[in-house]
Amino acid sequence: MTRRIFSRLTSGALIVVMTYTPLLGAYTGTVASAQSVPEAATSYKYDLVGNLKEITDPLGRVTNLTYDPLDRVKQVEQPLTNGARPTIKYGYDGIDQVATVTDPRNLETRYGVDGLGNRNELGSPDTGLTKSTYDAAGNLKTRIDGRGKTNTYFYDALNRLTRIDYTGTVGTTFEYDGDAKLTPTAAGKITRMTDESGYTTYTYDAFGRLATKAQTTTGLGTYTNTHTLAYEYDAAGRLASVTYPSGNRVNYGYNPAGQVASITLNPVAANGTGTNININSSIVLLNNITYSPFGGTTGWTWGNSVPANQYAHVRTYDLDGRISSYTMGSPSANGVVRTVNYDAASRIKGYTHTGTGTAPSPASLNQTFGYDELNRLTSYNGNGTSQTYAYDASGNRVKAGFGANSYTNTIDPLSNKLSATTGPGPAKTNLYNGAGDLMTGGTHVVTYSGRGRPYRNENGAVTTHQLFNGLDQRVFQTYGGGIFVYDEQGQLVGEYSYLNGKAMRETVYLGNLPVAVLTQTVTGTAPAQSTAINVFHIHPDHLGSPRMITRTLDNKIVWRWDNGDPFGLTPPTEYFNGSGTFTFNLRMPGQYYDRSTNLFHNYHRDYDPQTGRYIQSDPIGLAGGINTYAYVGGNPVSSIDPAGLADYTYDFSIYSKQNPVLQLWNVTAEKLADTLRGPDYVSASANLYIVSGGVAMNLHNGNVYAQGSLLRSYPAPSGKLGFCAVAGSIVGSGVDGAQTDSFLGGAGNQIGYFAPVGTPFIGVGGGMSHAYGGAYSFEYGVGTPGASVSPATYGWVKK
Repeated sequence: MTRRIFSRLTSGALIVVMTYTPLLGAYTGTVASAQSVPEAATSYKYDLVGNLKEITDPLGRVTNLTYDPLDRVKQVEQPLTNGARPTIKYGYDGIDQVATVTDPRNLETRYGVDGLGNRNELGSPDTGLTKSTYDAAGNLKTRIDGRGKTNTYFYDALNRLTRIDYTGTVGTTFEYDGDAKLTPTAAGKITRMTDESGYTTYTYDAFGRLATKAQTTTGLGTYTNTHTLAYEYDAAGRLASVTYPSGNRVNYGYNPAGQVASITLNPVAANGTGTNININSSIVLLNNITYSPFGGTTGWTWGNSVPANQYAHVRTYDLDGRISSYTMGSPSANGVVRTVNYDAASRIKGYTHTGTGTAPSPASLNQTFGYDELNRLTSYNGNGTSQTYAYDASGNRVKAGFGANSYTNTIDPLSNKLSATTGPGPAKTNLYNGAGDLMTGGTHVVTYSGRGRPYRNENGAVTTHQLFNGLDQRVFQTYGGGIFVYDEQGQLVGEYSYLNGKAMRETVYLGNLPVAVLTQTVTGTAPAQSTAINVFHIHPDHLGSPRMITRTLDNKIVWRWDNGDPFGLTPPTEYFNGSGTFTFNLRMPGQYYDRSTNLFHNYHRDYDPQTGRYIQSDPIGLAGGINTYAYVGGNPVSSIDPAGLADYTYDFSIYSKQNPVLQLWNVTAEKLADTLRGPDYVSASANLYIVSGGVAMNLHNGNVYAQGSLLRSYPAPSGKLGFCAVAGSIVGSGVDGAQTDSFLGGAGNQIGYFAPVGTPFIGVGGGMSHAYGGAYSFEYGVGTPGASVSPATYGWVKK
């Protein structure tokens, strides 16, 4: 199980691809590209045994690393900031695992292990004492958090997570393989998830690819609604269409390089009765999508019901591969071109704007930014105002200036919790529970469930209830929301009324960029009513945050957030559109604005734009940074955190020989994130007596392997020729071509079974393959009826 981190260590001079393996707790890195950029060079110094000891960045800022006698990182001294050098210290136990991490404020996080090296104790100044136990296979068995609440985990014979029990809260169950109705195409995949919100079922096509996901939400036992996402694929296995719960079908076209080249919409009768005035029509959302040689999109043509009103979205890049400009809105309807300016360390210095609009003028949208020596934002000027920010050594914001007004944040001396703030907005004193979650902040009161997620929010006279599914996604909210549906990347694709299940908004993405939002206009009464699908274009910035929304009728701006402050406190401008004000709640990537609390729901946590920090501690602990409450390391201009766990550009301990990230990963995500993807390889083989031979193809890179094995079939071996053709999915997160090559090219063993289907010659079923290196896969397909065991298999001769 690996996750890739792409980290630019210099301004265009060096790009290193870092790969972190959670089970090993280690980083490895390779240089992906290098350029000669003398004016932006980063220099490195090493000690006599090759340990990296000093880094000097393009601005002359120095980071020093020191090591213990066993060449383990003992201390990291960061660049001089506010007259001191913030320092992170590491201590180790007798088996080379990190035992302590001490942050720059001298707050210590402690880790304990059991006799088998499993992390069984975490003592954190932010979340208290967390204790864990494990079963004989090393699976997490119980976890007791800082509140004293216990989670208990159960697994099947294949070590797949099947149930989680929570203290005082409805538990979560997972079913695989079709459960009682064994389904060959669902072998090794999740088919049903039951949780506090209701249940979700998954079906798969003949190739094991996700076909449908049906989410049934019970809504506190009062309202029951089912919303289904349906996926179809083209002959090359690429996603061809997604049918949303409303019935809207979004189609994807591809260029010869396999990149999305167009997105179209086929609207249908969304309300299920009457007539849809768009029915059977095809609406172009995006066309002529182009890309840079390095993969980033360079623009597209917006679809428009009036051809004369069509225009282009354009993105340009500098020689370092950074976005240098992009358009927002139509040039004929107050749209602008934003130019992004960088310093030598690739920090964004500011934005300038050009265009023909007058309300507001392009120049009034210009913004500038300042930073401290640790790349944390310290100043912002724009929209006719100025803001300043100051931080302590661990990245807690301690002061903020808004124009002539100054505000103070009080940080708990024994943790990184925010004890009190004087503003901006209402002053408030905060109270946290034992797990580091905010319980009260001024008039805001949060009640948490046994699983540790907010169950009820009270803000003055407004009370909101929330429910989460087994993947930790918020799928139900009573106030200002409804039912939420997410795609398989965790992106919010639909918002629906919990009263009747009807669509309120559905969002379309190009990769991780939101590009369109769909609403409905219903006229008349059933059975004579008609439904029209309204298309609005979303104009994202360089991070993927929506900054402007325009309607296709005349390209008029109906919503804009291009003059907002970097931490998101400035609300968007919502214009009147038809029958009312246009509302859109997406904010920075992964965030949804909650009107009842003025917080941004951010997947695993809730973000407070008033203070620029999260109200809960990071579920993955120090994996998300040395401060478990900080948002994107204090730099929201250049970094994002779509999951509420870790920002994309944070380089915490990236130079360490041993990774200090020791917090246990979210078990549900770790066990289930990979169950919905397609196969990693296909293979075909024939067998006679006790010998089998065949070929396998790696679907990630096309590499082909010849394979052979000794085979024991049941019924007993005979002189009759047998066969099988299967697709296989390797268990694990982020399986890639290299891992699949390793799996196919090594030695291992197999078991399988094919049940006859109306003929004694053909059966359907599958089995499991195990590589001696430890990995295993689930296989599904067709073959000669019967069971087989291969005690020895081998793949060789890669072609």
